[in-house]
Amino acid sequence: MTAGSAGRLKKRLEGRVAIVSGAGQGIGRALALGFAREGASVVIAEIDEGNALRVESELKASRLRGLAARTDVSDEASVGAMVQRCLDEFGRIDILVNNAGIYPVSSVEEMAEEEWDRVVGTNLIGAFLCSRAVVSEMLPRRRGRIINVSSGRGVQGAKDGAHYAATKAGLIGFTKALALELAPQGITVNALCPGITDTAQPRGHRTEEELYTRGRDIPLGRIGQPEDHVGPAVFLASDAARFVTGQVLLVNGGAIM
Repeated sequence: MTAGSAGRLKKRLEGRVAIVSGAGQGIGRALALGFAREGASVVIAEIDEGNALRVESELKASRLRGLAARTDVSDEASVGAMVQRCLDEFGRIDILVNNAGIYPVSSVEEMAEEEWDRVVGTNLIGAFLCSRAVVSEMLPRRRGRIINVSSGRGVQGAKDGAHYAATKAGLIGFTKALALELAPQGITVNALCPGITDTAQPRGHRTEEELYTRGRDIPLGRIGQPEDHVGPAVFLASDAARFVTGQVLLVNGGAIM
């Protein structure tokens, strides 16, 4: 294959419209950029408007299509406004990635109920609200992709993170239930479970040496980078995964097998 013919290959998400929540940094930012490079128009649904605008600028600087939309995924009205902005700008919704999540560190003994509620609201209720909002747009076309970003902590638990682990386990159950509901309409729902990844979240809880030690214990010898999750997510969002639904894909360098 020549360089010219390779450049003419169709991008895997060409013409699709994707919403990525929590896309202002970390894994979400990597997914937004990766989806756009594969031809998608991307809505950056992010509670931090400054971060959302920075990612939008990155996309536009590369002549890619992106729209920053300040969104509190735990608030129904905010989600509805974001979805409407997407429809006004791009006319459709093909892909939703429920990536927004928070992980404050606290033992159950010391955890305030307000903190528990805030984590559940962002990580789990947010995925429900965003999914419900886009499903009505996908159903008439009988196609769509929903990807819920869970975590290995949802499989193994998390010390001083019971609220986080509970929501990420809940996302796995939500994924399977929604997949059963939507399969007859041609809409797939899958979960992506990243292992420890080099983002602001773990760096806020661990030193550089602790991150290095964790990586050394992983079979592939390192912690993940945000870009490690782009390929698996693009696969789940693409036509290549048209017969894949209700599945949980662990992307963790072999840390959980």
